[in-house]
Amino acid sequence: MRNYNFETKRVLLVLLLGVFITIGQAQCLPDALPVSPKEHQQCAILQHMQTSKSYDECRDAPCLELTIDNLLSVLELYGVKHKYIVAAQAILETGHFTSEQCLTNHNLFGLRHPSDGSYYTFDTWEESVRAYRDDVQYKYSGGDYYAFLNRIGYAEDKRYTYKVRRIQKKLAPTLFAQREELAQSTKS
Repeated sequence: MRNYNFETKRVLLVLLLGVFITIGQAQCLPDALPVSPKEHQQCAILQHMQTSKSYDECRDAPCLELTIDNLLSVLELYGVKHKYIVAAQAILETGHFTSEQCLTNHNLFGLRHPSDGSYYTFDTWEESVRAYRDDVQYKYSGGDYYAFLNRIGYAEDKRYTYKVRRIQKKLAPTLFAQREELAQSTKS
């Protein structure tokens, strides 16, 4: 497994910010207004990640608050496929962001070292999203994502995908309704 240190994260995120600005995401610049609430949130997340000063600053207080909306935005920024299913996995794995693995080790997905089965520890929860993408999703080549999770033996619980599917179904309509409300309120 790769070493997910803080400086590597900062370098990659600064490069990512540069790519977004270069390909026309100029709405992240201070003088420009974002086109949509979603783009505004992504810009805020990118700017927050870019301006984090040090590992110690993030260690004492989370660099980015762990919320469903922030998780979905980071999943999207990192190019994680099936972000609503993956968000549901994080909710299930962490007991809605309350487990010790989440709070202490910033491990949203119960990721373990293949060599000894111990849990990975990350500096921030955002790093665990990147690790999920790099160490789980690289195996995904398309098709039914739930079947993929079963095929790779993602979890020991035989009812894992059933539970994730139930959470995802509850999560998606709620999020869509909240985002619609936000979009309507910004139009007035």
